[in-house]
Amino acid sequence: MYDQLTNESLKGLFKSNFELTRYAIRLGRYYLRSGKEMGLQDVLDEIEDHPDEAYLDELQEIDRKEREEESSSKSA
Repeated sequence: MYDQLTNESLKGLFKSNFELTRYAIRLGRYYLRSGKEMGLQDVLDEIEDHPDEAYLDELQEIDRKEREEESSSKSA
């Protein structure tokens, strides 16, 4: 229960608290831009499940490709 209240389990996933915070902000911004509603606990769970910058890069690449497909299908 203590881990759930403090999210202590996330501390070991990154080299520093700064890196953890930076990643959490980037992930939160990504979800805001994508229109997906997520609460803080959802973002923290996502970090715990995917604590790698490459995961966020993959999400952004998928979004970019989807936007390109949408714009090309609208212009066709």
